[in-house]
Amino acid sequence: MRKNYHLCLFLVSLAIPFIASSQPTMQLSLQEALKLAEENNLTTKSAEARQLAARGNYRMTNSVFLPGLTVSTTGVTTNDPLSSFGFKLKQEIVTQADFDPASLNDPERIDNFNAKIEIQQPILNIDGIYARKAAKNQYEAMSLQTQRVKENIRYEVKKAYYMLELATNAVAVFQKSVDVAEDALKLTRDFEAQGMVKHSDLLEAMVRVDERQNQLNDAKNNLQTANEFLAHLLGLDLNTAIATTDSMLLSPAQAAYNASNQTLENRSDMQAIQKQIQGAENLLKSEKMKFVPRLNAFGSYEWNDSKLLGTSANNYMVGASLSWNLFGGYKNLGSAQHAKAQLQEAQYNYEDYLSQSQIQVNRAKRNLELKYQQVQSGQLAKEQAAESFRIRTDRFKQGLEKTTDLLMSEALTSQKNLEFIQAIYNYQQAIFEMELLLENDINE
Repeated sequence: MRKNYHLCLFLVSLAIPFIASSQPTMQLSLQEALKLAEENNLTTKSAEARQLAARGNYRMTNSVFLPGLTVSTTGVTTNDPLSSFGFKLKQEIVTQADFDPASLNDPERIDNFNAKIEIQQPILNIDGIYARKAAKNQYEAMSLQTQRVKENIRYEVKKAYYMLELATNAVAVFQKSVDVAEDALKLTRDFEAQGMVKHSDLLEAMVRVDERQNQLNDAKNNLQTANEFLAHLLGLDLNTAIATTDSMLLSPAQAAYNASNQTLENRSDMQAIQKQIQGAENLLKSEKMKFVPRLNAFGSYEWNDSKLLGTSANNYMVGASLSWNLFGGYKNLGSAQHAKAQLQEAQYNYEDYLSQSQIQVNRAKRNLELKYQQVQSGQLAKEQAAESFRIRTDRFKQGLEKTTDLLMSEALTSQKNLEFIQAIYNYQQAIFEMELLLENDINE
């Protein structure tokens, strides 16, 4: 029985790799990948959590307008002369005998249970009103920052999606190169047997097969890495096999856009900084309004009894307080100066960030034009290399070309194929970067 158990365990362990390898591949279009990232990306979820925290901070400022309500109960026992007489008054049980000096000076122990409802109602707190506006500005800024984070994630997903396709095409190119090298090795062996080539040609062909096989293995490793990174961005299991269904190898047209019509001030991250500046302005006003009097109302209703939760005696109190902090040891003045300096810093940072962003747009525009030119030249070089390799292959089969020349021609063809694919990828990345900088889709 024990042997059968170990045998089953051994068979299951052998079957696990085959079960894992048989996992179906997930077919994804670019739009489907973007939707998955929007729903599952951890960076996006973290940004949304920060947005919720900012909303919570803003809601806390409702206390500037809404009343505060407190319910409490307190029980004490004492023989303190002053407290004892006061509790009797609160319980409404004072008698003529309680005014006897002996009873006043040395009273008996008394128990008092107090239940109270208190309410505080803000009436006029101008500094709090501006602080509330500042909190709202911060919440709006965080919402815009979350939007910018999502735009960045879209940019990363687009890059990773086509990086996966680039790696897939690289594997295909190297696989074809291995096949060509193996065919050349087979023909070289036949030619050597016929005395048409030297043994050194055969050795060169064998070395070429090994080199191409190593390159193929490296390309497969890059493919796995690209697959895992895209799965991470989409919030999927890292072992999920992904196959792209949108191809970047279609002949790309030159992107049509007009960067001059785009206003960077309307970009979400720019608007977020503008909201932060507005928040700093409101904080400065809030600090200044601390020199203005505050007006608040309050009220309470309480019950006192010698028993817990008793209601034999009750009373109420209603009032209002006007407070004016005329001087706080330079604390308020220092806070106002600090807020003013922070506002100036925010304004300077915004101007600097806007200028840097404009530089990025100008650079991206030039880069986009350059990458498109590289695609055109890469396509021509690829076609020329392929034609040269075709001619040399025909001549090699007729014994009119050396193995070395054929392998060099094949290497050049593979290189130009990879360069062309890389050029298209670079062009797509330039488009995605421009879309991120302009926060607008570009039509090709």
